[in-house]
Order: sequence, then C-alpha cells, then structure tokens
Amino acid sequence: RDKGQNQNSGDNMDRYRVIERFAKENNWTQGLELGVWVGVTTFHMMKETDVKMYCVDSWEEQPDNPEYDWQFNKKPRWKDGKLTVEEFKHEAQVWDHNANEQRFRQEAEQWGDRINIIKGRSLAIIDQIPDNSMDFIFHDSDHSYPFVKNEIQAYLPKLTSGGYSMGDDYNWTPVAKSVQEAFGDKFKVTGKDVWYAVKDLESLSSLEQPTTIFS
Repeated sequence: RDKGQNQNSGDNMDRYRVIERFAKENNWTQGLELGVWVGVTTFHMMKETDVKMYCVDSWEEQPDNPEYDWQFNKKPRWKDGKLTVEEFKHEAQVWDHNANEQRFRQEAEQWGDRINIIKGRSLAIIDQIPDNSMDFIFHDSDHSYPFVKNEIQAYLPKLTSGGYSMGDDYNWTPVAKSVQEAFGDKFKVTGKDVWYAVKDLESLSSLEQPTTIFS
C-alpha cells in the first residue's frame, strides 16, 4: 500500500458495489467497462441497476504487454511456504480466454440490448464509443504504467459532463501513479482501492461519499 495513504476502514465495498451505489445516487443510465473478464461487475450491474453497459475486452493473450507477461509468467505465488511461479503457470483455466469470452457472451444473452459487447483492446476500439455518452467509465484492463494514464486521458471525451472516471487496484503502484498524474489531487479513493474522478468538476469536496482524498 502506498505511503501517505490515510485508510478509511469504514468503507470496504467491492468495486461492483461502489459502482452500484454511485449509479443509484446519480441516476446513471449508461456506462462502460474496460476489461470485463467473465463479467462479475457487469452482471452485478445488470441485476442491481437499470444501467446499460458497453463491455470491452480483447480476450486474447498479449505477448507484447509487459503487465500481462508478469501476471501470467512471472508473478510469484505462495506454495508450501515459499514463493514460486510454477503453480501459477499451470492455472491455465484462469487464463482460458476463449472459455472466459464464451461464458461472458452466454450470460449476457439474457440481458439483450442492455449489454453492448465490443471485442478488442481499449485503445484500438475507442472510436466505437460515442463522445459525451457515458455516465461512468470503469478502467480495469491493462494495469501497467503509462498505459493506465493514457487510457484514462483518451477516454475522458467519452464521459458526459459530471461523469465518473473510475477504476480499482489503486494499491498497485502503476495504477496509483497513473491516476495521480492524470488527475493531480482531483480524485478520491473509496471501498477496496476504488479510485474515481468527476469530469468537469473543479473540486470533489462537495461529494459526501465516505472517501479518502489523495494529493
């Protein structure tokens, strides 16, 4: 966890519950999730809100992506009291992209036109997202730096005025650095390391959600 963080132990919600809360408080109607995997967040929103979702994922191996390579090949895992990469390399079902995509698509069918699926990497398909159309954008794709910062900045025009740019894993150094450089001190962190900033809002001080400010 980054130095200087003042933890707010009273608010420990998972990302999908944070998004749900904001959606209900702000009467959101449409949002975008970048990096959906098998749809934990998407389908929570389907069940708990009336929001329509654009869902973007490449569902493919990314040998040119250092963060993907680290997650899949080099990230150590605890096994028998020691760190090893061996067990993680054999957890292929977690990274079975075709199976994950099919699982998502099959479950999405029941929600009809409330889910718009776009397959591809976020910066490659950005022109398929209309400008000024999203009440929120949840960034959960590549977690490397400066990719996160570049993705945040590239997608800001897609937000409505007052729309929320959001993501999780603020406790990851590349994510925290990206968010800080993208927004300066104009963002907050809530729940389980969920960060958010509001487009065209000079200050977040008027927001009453139980959050922690980072500067």
